[in-house]
This record gives sequence, structure tokens and C-alpha cells, in this order.
Amino acid sequence: MLALGTQFSTVCLLLAGLIPFKLWTWRRDPSREARWTVIGLWATAVGYAGAVAYGFAFTDPVSVCGWRTLDDDFPLVHVTVDPFPPDVACYWSDSMSYGPSHPTALSTWVMWAGLAVTAVALSVVLLRRDSRASRAARAGAIWSPMVAAGIWVAGIDPALDLSRGDLNDQCLYAKTVPPDTKLTRIEVLDVDRTVLPPSITCTYPDGTTNLLADRWIAVLICGGVSAVFAGVVLHQVRQAVRTGRGGEQPAG
Repeated sequence: MLALGTQFSTVCLLLAGLIPFKLWTWRRDPSREARWTVIGLWATAVGYAGAVAYGFAFTDPVSVCGWRTLDDDFPLVHVTVDPFPPDVACYWSDSMSYGPSHPTALSTWVMWAGLAVTAVALSVVLLRRDSRASRAARAGAIWSPMVAAGIWVAGIDPALDLSRGDLNDQCLYAKTVPPDTKLTRIEVLDVDRTVLPPSITCTYPDGTTNLLADRWIAVLICGGVSAVFAGVVLHQVRQAVRTGRGGEQPAG
């Protein structure tokens, strides 16, 4: 019930922001990019508040999870709370098969949507500025690191913050994907976690698995693409400067 109250409060705060937004646009008549930037920032703040600052998530996360059924067929095992990205994960007795539930997911998605809108609006503002570099090159140089940062924040950082027990559960789950795979025994010998390069290595009797390998490769690819586009931008700017100097005619 508390999770529903949190989601309802998130929707109400989003709607309440329409009043000052309308007054601002009526008085200032800002550009479309500026309007979307403000909308994105408001949604980001409301989403984060809905997932964390309402007080439910950190003060009493067990109450946020509640009960899945009236007769409590699948009792709550434990709860994990992450401040950023804000997330409350409720692990039930059947979460090994179906995964944990996230009662504050709506607020978290609102926050991510707000960040995405803000990033797009600000990038449009930068792309519309006069520049010697092409818009395509500037767009690649802007968006590639943003995608890399998104992968790190959403996919890598939460995994690095997991407790030892949660890491062990993730290793067990990785060994039983798809969930209906039938194995007589699964043994995790060791779990090694490193930050740079980010990796969670699960050691089994028959080998090892890095849970973050695909996400780390994606970050490296984005970083490489960003470097290429940044090089193209610098090259185009230098070429434009040289062309401008060469085209100058001496005063007669």
C-alpha cells in the first residue's frame, strides 16, 4: 500500500508542476529547448524524490515491499536499497526463479525519463550553435559519452554496490539462466569484485563467468566512438581555420 502511495504522490507532483510551468512560459516565452530542459529537470527531481526522499525507501524499506499475497505464500527474504540509481529491490522466497520486485520502479523510470529529456534538450541547444564542425560529428561526440555514462550508472554501478550475499545469488542465477534449467548442484567457489576495470567474476568448479563483461565492453565501445568523433570535430575545426586563413586576401 505504501508503494502505491509513493507512485500516486509522484503523479500528483508531476501534475502540480504544470501550474508554475505555464506561468513561466506565459511570462518569459522561452525557446522549445529551454521548455523541455525545465520539464526534464522537474521530472528528474520528482522521480528521485518519489523513489527516495519520501522517506519510505530508506527508513522502512520492508514496509515498502509489503506482502505479495494475502496469505503470504511467498515471504520476504531480504531487501536491498540503492541511493543512486534509486531502487528498492524486494527479494521473495521465489525470487531465484522470477527475480526481485521493485515497488518504487515508477518513480525511478520517471527520473530516468527526465534525465533523458534533459540530455536531449541540452544537446539540441549545443548542436544548433554555430560551429565549424558538422552537426553529425558534434552529435556523436556528445551522445557517445552520455550513453557510456548511462550504461555505467544503470548497469555497472548497482552491481558493484551489491553485498556479498547478493553477489553470490547473482552468480547462482547466472548459472541457471534460463530459470527453468534443471541442475542437480550449483556451487560458487569464489566471487571476485573489481572496480577498474569493473568486473564480478564468479568461480565455479567448471570455470568462471564475468557478470559485467558485456556492459564493460559496451562502455569501451562508446568511449572509442566518442574519441573518434572528438577527433573528427577537432580535424574539421582545424581544416576550417586553415581554409579561412588561406582564403584571406591581402588589403591592396
